[in-house]
Amino acid sequence: MPTPFPALLKRLDPQDVFGSAQRFARQGRQAVADLRLLKFPKLSGKVDAIVLAGMGGSALSAHVIATACSQELRVPLIIINDYHLPAWVGRRTLVILASYSGTTEETLAAWKAVQKTGAKVAVIAAGGNLGRIARSNKLPAYIFSPIENPSKQPRLGLGYAVFGLLGMLRKMGLLNVTPNAIEEALEAANRTVKRTDLRSPSNPITKLTSQLYGRAVYVVAAEHLVGSAHAMSNQFNETAKTVATYFAIPELNHHLMEGLGNPKQNVRRTTFLLLQSSLYSPRIQKRFHLTADVVQKNGAKVLPIRLTSRTRLAQAVEALALGGSLTLGLGLRYHVNPSEIRWVNYFKNKLGK
Repeated sequence: MPTPFPALLKRLDPQDVFGSAQRFARQGRQAVADLRLLKFPKLSGKVDAIVLAGMGGSALSAHVIATACSQELRVPLIIINDYHLPAWVGRRTLVILASYSGTTEETLAAWKAVQKTGAKVAVIAAGGNLGRIARSNKLPAYIFSPIENPSKQPRLGLGYAVFGLLGMLRKMGLLNVTPNAIEEALEAANRTVKRTDLRSPSNPITKLTSQLYGRAVYVVAAEHLVGSAHAMSNQFNETAKTVATYFAIPELNHHLMEGLGNPKQNVRRTTFLLLQSSLYSPRIQKRFHLTADVVQKNGAKVLPIRLTSRTRLAQAVEALALGGSLTLGLGLRYHVNPSEIRWVNYFKNKLGK
């Protein structure tokens, strides 16, 4: 019989990752309230592309919005996880520098690079060097106070990142998402957080983690949920210390299925976590059914999760809220401190020498 989550939380979660996951919707509401008080330039018709430069958890919001709001974005939204910007960045480009800590070296390098392009620049950060750059250069910015993220982990401050970026792009006239759609997404987050509370004996995370324990995880999604699958795989890596990645249907059907041949022992220890939705197009829904069939025939496990909110954005946010609880629960099952990022910190320390 596995140790109950409340006991594991008390022993393994001194940084309160649980508190951060539970405050996801509250982070979003704080961001919405904050953005009401901020002014941003109107850029509709003045830019041809949006580039978000950020790393890890600081870039996840752009992945979510790029897929969940693909029908509402007025121009392409492109994510750059690098020190450099593409050569085409210029005066008709908006570059958003995103770093939760405000100290991410790749993002600060992008600031140096963007000054040579003539591009328009905005900032999302909780402070740090990037916050100071925004203030001293009078850049349009959302500098938030992360009071609803006690763990201080960027991947667990997604409420600020997602709803902050949504609000910023709306105010700039680059994203046609209504206040009602944002409110519905916040309600979906709140419902999901309550439903997946690890302290509740009836939470669904207990069963889900028992099916994921000891296995590599492939998070599979399509259309509006691909960005959320990306975010969830990041949280499996950092919070649950689990080998995980994500794949999109239909692209997966053109190569990955053949990759399930070898090595057999690895395939048999893999679970395909399928993010399913009634909002997917009919052909995509058929592909999910057939993908599950092929995966199972090759010896891997399939674990379907159906998102139930009524809109694409709300489902994407629902998946993020679920991912926060699910990856925390799995990390606790492995008896690890979910906040600790030992190897990321080791790498950064070595890189800085």
